[in-house]
Amino acid sequence: MRNNAAVARAHAMIARYLDRRQLYPFQIAGQPAPDLRLIIVIPCFDEPDITGVLESLGDCERPCGEVEILVVINAPRGAPPEALRANEAAREASIAWASARAPDWLRCHVIWHPDLSPAHAGVGMARKIGMDEAASRLSASRHGDGVIASLDADCRVAPNYPGAIVDAFQRRSSCPGMSIYFEHPLSAAEGDTLGAAVAEYELHLRCYVAGQRLARFPYAFHTIGSAMACRASAYAAQGGMNRRQGGEDFYFIQKLVSLGRYRTLNDTVVFPGVRLSQRVPFGTGQAAGRLLRDRCGLMTYDPLVYRDLGRFSQTIADLQSVDPEQLACRWSLAMRQFLEDQRFANAIGEIRANVASPAAFRRRLLRWFNAFRFMKFAQFASRHHYPRLPVARAAQALALSLGSPDCPDCPRELLKRFRGLDRLAPACANGFGDPDNSI
Repeated sequence: MRNNAAVARAHAMIARYLDRRQLYPFQIAGQPAPDLRLIIVIPCFDEPDITGVLESLGDCERPCGEVEILVVINAPRGAPPEALRANEAAREASIAWASARAPDWLRCHVIWHPDLSPAHAGVGMARKIGMDEAASRLSASRHGDGVIASLDADCRVAPNYPGAIVDAFQRRSSCPGMSIYFEHPLSAAEGDTLGAAVAEYELHLRCYVAGQRLARFPYAFHTIGSAMACRASAYAAQGGMNRRQGGEDFYFIQKLVSLGRYRTLNDTVVFPGVRLSQRVPFGTGQAAGRLLRDRCGLMTYDPLVYRDLGRFSQTIADLQSVDPEQLACRWSLAMRQFLEDQRFANAIGEIRANVASPAAFRRRLLRWFNAFRFMKFAQFASRHHYPRLPVARAAQALALSLGSPDCPDCPRELLKRFRGLDRLAPACANGFGDPDNSI
């Protein structure tokens, strides 16, 4: 248990956040269990099988402390009648499961929002509603600052999922959040075109993070909304979840990473659902659908993009005192043009004027050249310098750079290789002052 002062600080931080940012009245009437450690938030809109994820959680091994599930059943005003009927069925199924089948250490609550503003309704709003109420309930427990985990309604989890999360945050009292290891369940889709498309998309995700890791970029974490967890106090300190209708996870996790001491949790597994979806402009379902529709293989970034990032990263320490023009010879043409387009010289001048130490300069610069700006660079370089490559070809080149010889050319086999590399990667990407690389 954290000391009384830490509990009081967490409680005050969460209270201030909710006072400013809470959008809707809370709906759960009962008080949280005194030993509540973890709350799992599950957005649910037009889901055919909410009991699948609930059963997966209910079958888990009992963790240390109590756990709650918050199922946020939501819909925009004017949603199709069939979606509203699915929501009603999910509500009834969740209540029935909670009353008859949940284990004694796991309480399940339903949060019901059937009429959200269409301007803001979506997965970001649903996560925010659930995570806000989760923060309030964790603040009221005797620990004062438990963990909020985020899942999706079509996920399944490994049996040690809740216990591994609780244990990891207990061991790392200063850790604000974690990205949880995930694998799409492809075994059920062997020989299937959907399975092949999902395998290529997951391989693209792993290449993207592996390339950043190779470049020693501190944002080298997966940003999957169904595979993340954070402390309630860190959630509040960063202004809570945003209301984006897609990509909400990317922007939220980026803010947590910039705090430092963010980590990867590889001791358990989330199995995201494998299905087609057009609900958001990003993600597995949308990408798989596009691949099947266009009947083409997935293209991803040329590994030269990560080489350029690495060369830039090597000059960060020098940028505090050396003019960028003197260091430009160490950057690629693509990076030089991109930084000029982003008015880098102006940004460096402002950063230098507002920091007093090399550590502060590095932190400030990495908050400017963050995960979003790197993504913009990767897109810029792909348009003007390094055309995208078939994902298998890019993965082979990256695997060789990462010390994995004799790479296969089959995306499924390459995916196995990159899953193994992810499992063995350091838990912390370093770069914001975290001295510890293990979990």
